[in-house]
Amino acid sequence: MSSLLEDIQSRYSSFSDKERQIADYLLASPDEASHSHIKDIASKTGVSVASITRFAKKVSCRNFVELKLKLARQNHAAKSDDIDETLQNQYKEMFQDIQSLSGKESFSRVLSLIEEANRIFIYGLGSSGLASQELNYRLSRMGFASEAVTDPHLMVIRSGLLKEGDLLLTFSRSGQTRDLLVSLEKARENGVKIVSFTAYGDTPLTALSHEVLWTIHPIRNGYFSPGLDLSALFLIDRITAHFLQDPERNKTYRQTISIISNLSHLNQSK
Repeated sequence: MSSLLEDIQSRYSSFSDKERQIADYLLASPDEASHSHIKDIASKTGVSVASITRFAKKVSCRNFVELKLKLARQNHAAKSDDIDETLQNQYKEMFQDIQSLSGKESFSRVLSLIEEANRIFIYGLGSSGLASQELNYRLSRMGFASEAVTDPHLMVIRSGLLKEGDLLLTFSRSGQTRDLLVSLEKARENGVKIVSFTAYGDTPLTALSHEVLWTIHPIRNGYFSPGLDLSALFLIDRITAHFLQDPERNKTYRQTISIISNLSHLNQSK
């Protein structure tokens, strides 16, 4: 994570309440912040000017002026009153961010863990459960022994039965959901490798994880995702595209599509 906004996202969980108010504003409105006076930002965030100055130094800026300059340099989103164009710009910026968040080396290690795992379990609660189910569908269709688990009680049961050689993939934006963490702690005790997909750094989840793939902060540039997070979906697509390059995985994937298509035809003929 190299840019200012990425740095803010990675440190978000360690911020105080006042610092999070500043971080939320900068993440949601970086362009506006880059053109605002420090007193205006203090008024909008409900914190003191001194708090903003301290925050700037905490995120590796010498002062507030440097913070503004960094925001201005990296903010390239075009302004538009058209909703469709605004969404397109937000999506483009999101994809640029997600590509820079998770390095190629980290991603390659995750792919190796998936390839070498005896069994794969994918955890996710609430909206993160949608991502876990989607990844499970993809991996299952390519012949991986995988299962999505979206119930907290079932997570505890599964984690107690996991063994060394199994792999646990988990989706959690906050990385602080207690029910999920209890299950992960048990899985780690059993020698299971853990990969997390999350938007927050320095959390109990990242501490438990062997590898982390980063998703976009929920309010990055006003981007809200109450359902399936598109940045998580992008990572799922990257994983899928990689394994479909394998002829055998690709063949299995196509076979499962054919089976499902045939079932659909049978149901329509009844």
